[in-house]
Amino acid sequence: MQIINSNSLIANILNNRWFQHFSYWVLFVMFFALAWGTHDDNYLKTISVELINLPVKIALVYIVIYYLFPRFLYQGKVWLFITLFLATILVASILQRITDNLIIVDTFFPEWTKEPTFNIVQLIRGAVNISSVLAIPMTVKLMEYLSNVQQREQSLAKDKLEAELTFLKNQVQPHFLFNTLNSLYSLILKKSDQSLEVVLKLSDLLRYMLYETNVEQVQLYKEIESIKSYLELEKIRYGDRVELSLNIWGEQRGQSIAPMLILPFLENSFKHSTRGFSGQAWITIEMGIRENDFILKVENSIPDEISESPAASGIGLQNVNRRLNLMYPNKHELKIVSSEDSYQVVLKLKLNE
Repeated sequence: MQIINSNSLIANILNNRWFQHFSYWVLFVMFFALAWGTHDDNYLKTISVELINLPVKIALVYIVIYYLFPRFLYQGKVWLFITLFLATILVASILQRITDNLIIVDTFFPEWTKEPTFNIVQLIRGAVNISSVLAIPMTVKLMEYLSNVQQREQSLAKDKLEAELTFLKNQVQPHFLFNTLNSLYSLILKKSDQSLEVVLKLSDLLRYMLYETNVEQVQLYKEIESIKSYLELEKIRYGDRVELSLNIWGEQRGQSIAPMLILPFLENSFKHSTRGFSGQAWITIEMGIRENDFILKVENSIPDEISESPAASGIGLQNVNRRLNLMYPNKHELKIVSSEDSYQVVLKLKLNE
């Protein structure tokens, strides 16, 4: 059991398992020897009695905590553990009664009357007396076990959370890449000179996604730069068909944010403002820092021909909403407002510095 979290000499001694066990038995003998010795002030006699009874008590303790606990209690075999535990205490009580009658009474208390070894009352009294030696060791072992179980559960929960977050984040990247490649394909079909610019912008974004986003948090300014590159790609793709307004405000002082968290909102705005629409769409994007809160507002037009709610389709927003719940529990607000001609998303995050 680790008592002091340090590498000092004293800490190494106190944390040493053999030292802890030896110290416990020394203190146990001294405590009860002094407690019983107050009756006649013969402490040497009570120390001798405790030392004679000590082997049975040591055997009882180590059988319970190193055999019965791991083999039965930790395995969920509670009733079998209780049965064997009581049987072990009974055997220990019998052994102590034998020791009392053969050694202790004759040697130290000759004035006492010997009771039969298997006297029920004496056995019960002996069992209660000898059980006191188990109080501290059993408590320590149970606390260690419960602590280990809690740590394992926390570790499993963390591993599960990380696996789910990785899965969700990896879903965003192919989704983004699929849309961009579609844009590139359409430009190539039109033999547009802008296809080369798209390749360069896409290369920058892929470099960011491959080498910068394999962590839980990225610098906010890097995420915003990637968003700018994405918007440049979409401006090339849609040209004059989309009126895009971008406003970035506030002071960036080294805040961090979960990577690829903003992109799905922007993808969604382009997707649903232009789908099935031959006229001109509009998208307004605002993002910035207020104190330590990141605020994102994305509003886009909705064509009259589209009756389906933007929130009802696509994996992008579903994934990002799940990631928000996992990574920013009680630290985010997401509002989605849909009207006949527009769709607005407002996200507020409490950022880490």
